[in-house]
Amino acid sequence: MKFAFWEEQIDKCEMLEQDPNSPKVLTGEPATTLLSDSIRNGVNINLETLRQMVKSHQYFLKNESKKGFDTVENICSFGEGTNSQVNYAIQSALLSPSLKEFSDFSIRLLELPESNDIRNNLSDISAHLGQATSVCSFVIALRYFVDTKGQLMLPLDILIKNKIPQEDVLRLIKNGQTGTPEVKDALKNAIFETCTTANDHILTARSKFDSLKQQINDVVKNSNDARLISHLKALNHGVPDCMFLPFMNGIPTILYLERLEKYDFDVLNPNLQFKEWRLAWRAFRSHRGRFF
Repeated sequence: MKFAFWEEQIDKCEMLEQDPNSPKVLTGEPATTLLSDSIRNGVNINLETLRQMVKSHQYFLKNESKKGFDTVENICSFGEGTNSQVNYAIQSALLSPSLKEFSDFSIRLLELPESNDIRNNLSDISAHLGQATSVCSFVIALRYFVDTKGQLMLPLDILIKNKIPQEDVLRLIKNGQTGTPEVKDALKNAIFETCTTANDHILTARSKFDSLKQQINDVVKNSNDARLISHLKALNHGVPDCMFLPFMNGIPTILYLERLEKYDFDVLNPNLQFKEWRLAWRAFRSHRGRFF
């Protein structure tokens, strides 16, 4: 019923896109109210990303939520259908012409025929960060799935490779029992291997972001457009806000991986249960210095 509700709301949002002056047909649900107001105010809302999110969650509910993930690549696929779609949707919204001066430079830049590589990199970076976020989300939610569903939501192939006795790990997490050193080490190895995939996605995103900065600089200078060249000099480290802000969604994931490494990938360490106090400071530094 929930999936049917959201599909219906997206369909109604599409009606608003076709005719912003049509009568209000949405419910009073806060998310759809915000969507309808955004559409009416000329913000680019990519409804296909929302549909993909609904489909991905629906597939997860029918499949992985019952049997778990076979491989870490399956978690990445789920992340592509959910977290990455969020990044795509934010990127689309921030590139709205109605935002005027905020998006003018980026829109003019992306309209140049030489900007295809920039477009591809924007999508690739969002995709990699979304997949990394999804992998870490299931590591963070390990205790939740054990307590509520009695499931160990780690990739099955990694569990088999590390010869993890699932019942022992389930008892360790759910009842707080002290496990044997072998069980603890096996769990740490499984967490390490799973999070290595997330870290690889982040490293790839960072590499592509470095390329993106160089591409923006090259395309603008080769365009001989005086306005673009003048605007480029005023940009923060050569990247406009509307292109960079979606990438900041990856900061919580990066901070969690750093803490997990600090505590030797012991996912049950009490220090990992506290909120990340550095998030606001890292977000400020990331936005100011254009890094993640």
